[in-house]
Amino acid sequence: MSVSEGGTALRTPELLSDGNDDIILYIQECGRRIVSQLGREVTVEPGGGVLTSNADASTIILPQATRLIGVGLPRKLMMTLAPGLEDAFMRPILQNMGVLRLLSGYVGVLSGEEALETAELPRVVATHIHDLCALAIGATRDAAEIAMGRGLRAARLRAIKADIVRNLRDGDVSITALAIRHRVTGRYIQRLFESEGTTLSRYVLGQRLTQVHGMLVDPHQAHRAISTIAYDVGFGDMSTFNREFRRLFGATPSDVRAAARN
Repeated sequence: MSVSEGGTALRTPELLSDGNDDIILYIQECGRRIVSQLGREVTVEPGGGVLTSNADASTIILPQATRLIGVGLPRKLMMTLAPGLEDAFMRPILQNMGVLRLLSGYVGVLSGEEALETAELPRVVATHIHDLCALAIGATRDAAEIAMGRGLRAARLRAIKADIVRNLRDGDVSITALAIRHRVTGRYIQRLFESEGTTLSRYVLGQRLTQVHGMLVDPHQAHRAISTIAYDVGFGDMSTFNREFRRLFGATPSDVRAAARN
């Protein structure tokens, strides 16, 4: 993700000698950008996107403060996924394409995850991002089928998980509410969590318990009753809360708080 106060960026003919022929998919989050390349000019509005080529000179004008996501993609790989790649350069990708929204959210959620430091996950994530970009550009039928069952599913699942975390305390995280917000069916959401060997309800429960645990070890929350914390996070029954907390963490809430104080 990049933030700029405005200005002009040039990829001059002299800079092309670096041999970088990657392609860049830009997604505009706020502000506008005016891109000129290959004899075309495109104004990218918030929520929209455009595909550019590092193998060609370009001019980018940022008339105002802007925030965007730029995804660098290997040209050879993307040509196998989207053979019409050359025709996609400098063609506006409209903001009503759900895949752009998913891609933007996926990259945003991943940017702060420590799990990306592991050896295997970055390769998996890169594959998912390539899938989503291919869908935005115009994947072949076979590549699109694979991408929808792989990268698209992964992005939707992460988007739903992020939604749950945001709305855990004060929002509605029922399957019906999530299905409406993400424009999918409840059964589709169930299948997403089943693919990870769990259920939506178990995931929500785990997130609630994790939030309680974090508050119990926080010295700024030491004055608050455990029951108040549990209710605030969404538990309505203390016996269920205590049982599930001990099952997950191997200790009672009181033991966790006492250990944190010591």
